[in-house]
Amino acid sequence: MATRPFAWVVLLAAALLVGVPESFAQQTAPTGARQTGSTGAQETGSTGAQETGPTGGNQGLPVGGWMLFPSIFAGAVYNDNIGQSTPGTPSSSGAGFRGVPRLVGTYDGGLYKTVVYGVVDGQVFGAPSVDPHFLDTNTIAATAGFSENYEAMRDLIFNFFGNYTRETDVFHNAVNFNNGAIGPPGYASSNIPLVINPFGTVPSVNPIPFNQFTAGGAVTKTFDQAFATLSGTAFRIDYDHLENIPQPFQTSPDATSVWVSGRVGYHVIPALYLFGEADGIVQRFDNSLFNTNGYRILGGLGSDDPHNLLQGEIYGGYQAQHQLSQSGLIIPGQNLIGSGIPGDVNSPIFGCRPTYYPTRYWTFIASVDQTLGMSPFLSPAVPAGTPSLVTTAMLQTTYFMARDWSVGARAGYTRAQFFGISILQNGWLAGASFNYQIWRNLLLTLDYQYTTLRSLSSSDFTQNMFTVGLTYSY
Repeated sequence: MATRPFAWVVLLAAALLVGVPESFAQQTAPTGARQTGSTGAQETGSTGAQETGPTGGNQGLPVGGWMLFPSIFAGAVYNDNIGQSTPGTPSSSGAGFRGVPRLVGTYDGGLYKTVVYGVVDGQVFGAPSVDPHFLDTNTIAATAGFSENYEAMRDLIFNFFGNYTRETDVFHNAVNFNNGAIGPPGYASSNIPLVINPFGTVPSVNPIPFNQFTAGGAVTKTFDQAFATLSGTAFRIDYDHLENIPQPFQTSPDATSVWVSGRVGYHVIPALYLFGEADGIVQRFDNSLFNTNGYRILGGLGSDDPHNLLQGEIYGGYQAQHQLSQSGLIIPGQNLIGSGIPGDVNSPIFGCRPTYYPTRYWTFIASVDQTLGMSPFLSPAVPAGTPSLVTTAMLQTTYFMARDWSVGARAGYTRAQFFGISILQNGWLAGASFNYQIWRNLLLTLDYQYTTLRSLSSSDFTQNMFTVGLTYSY
């Protein structure tokens, strides 16, 4: 079993080394799909800069110096477990309306390159079929942001970025699947070097929606084949709170986290670089019960050659976390968890974030990351929690079978391991979408998504969601 991670590293390293002739790459890979050595994230000129339609031609609306890629989906949705309830408890199912407007805009000003993006996934259901007061059946998830690259010199690049996300649960596509709320869009839609799950949020029944804000910047200096990057990122998470829950109970998971990172790397060949990274992590909760300090050390390899069909990174390392106070583990008069919860935790971690374009009609986007965090033990409304190691993995692919037909598939996995207690949560997501081109820019879209959570406790649920409607893309 110990040889499997090494085998995957060898296989991906070999794949990253496989280059393609320049003329062929220009036909198959998105224009400007160049990655920076600083984060392995795509530069602003690349993301969404060239969307390939079913015919292989470019789409987009030029406005001044901008290129805009708008689309909108409208249709019907059926959900058999809207509130993600456990079996045997009150739940709600029903049909409703689903609308998903989406926009990506790019601007290439030479030294300045900008990307803006946004998507809203709104679902409106009728009256719950079981328990009217049990949940809000009208849900809105959304994400929007920007990224700005400034090439002060050929060997000195600055990047600034910001992002807002509204999540109804950790499985929602608005964040986890590159903003492709109805099926995967077929290309990485943001070049922001986001940590997938900075707060270690875990799936749960009857999830409480939250807002997450991200802002940061990075500077990269290159020295021939070597590079060095210094970056900082601030994350903020705010949950929706019920008015009938008093302080401090309703504020336990609301938190701010700051990551300061330094990275150095070296291109052993033009298509492959090695890198090492060190991150300092400070996490502060509003009620100070779960405050932690920590660090993460990584090493890995990646490809940022725009002529490679496979780009991205694979890495491994070590993360440690120290909890400043364990008072949040016990409510006066109630020993909710016991005394076996460690204040200091550490763990090996690994991850990858490859993008693969085998042809101009077929794309793969994947991401895996592990994060140490503090997870509420009962619910985000109760200030009792435990350190956790959360693994988040995502894979999506889009394939144009013919001029008028395309399919997409996506899969997700979330695993939460809690330190000091025997609960282990495993969540899975699987989905598929089918598109038929009725007219040049109008698609008939069918989508199905299956979500499930399995745990040692009674926090299991299963959800099936069916969507049908029309997608218009300019």
